[in-house]
Amino acid sequence: MLKITAIRQDYAEPYAELKRQSTWVIELARLLDPEDAQGQPRTVRQVKREIKQFLARLEQEAAERSTDAKIIASITKAVRHRWWGLFTCYQIPNVPSSNNDLETFFRDMKHHQRRITGRKSVHDFILRYGPFAAFIDYAETFDNLFARLRQVRSEDFQQAHDVLQKVETRLKKLYRFRHHPNEYYWDLESRWEKANSSSR
Repeated sequence: MLKITAIRQDYAEPYAELKRQSTWVIELARLLDPEDAQGQPRTVRQVKREIKQFLARLEQEAAERSTDAKIIASITKAVRHRWWGLFTCYQIPNVPSSNNDLETFFRDMKHHQRRITGRKSVHDFILRYGPFAAFIDYAETFDNLFARLRQVRSEDFQQAHDVLQKVETRLKKLYRFRHHPNEYYWDLESRWEKANSSSR
């Protein structure tokens, strides 16, 4: 027991240092929260002012304690580098403050596709359906799906269908070119000959 305690003592100082440095990241995340403690939306000016004050305080701490300078420089650089997009969620209503929900959605979609197809990669599925994959809800029942589809105008459906057809046609051409290049070239030559003979 004494040996274990002695080993722990060797790491007491680095542990305290890491714990102190982690509080900066937690504080920064709190400062970027789109709502205050009362649940009221925060303004761009308010958040920018608090972030600038926070970074100034960190730089002052870096000057006083050289061991923290590298970590503080890394945090400051990360914030400055992303400054242009940090405050969009405060300016435009309904824009999320992070892309966590979007990442979760893509992870769930890929997970469900792997379960359905049994394939490890879902790259082909993403390429084939692209933005249309976002309309898939695996928890949705057929009745709910039909109710949702009834809300779509026929003109909008036809327009989306045409876009999907173009995507699928392009992917079919790519597949034929990669897997059956000779047939692809012969088809191109025959179509070229037909086009030339009809133009004469």
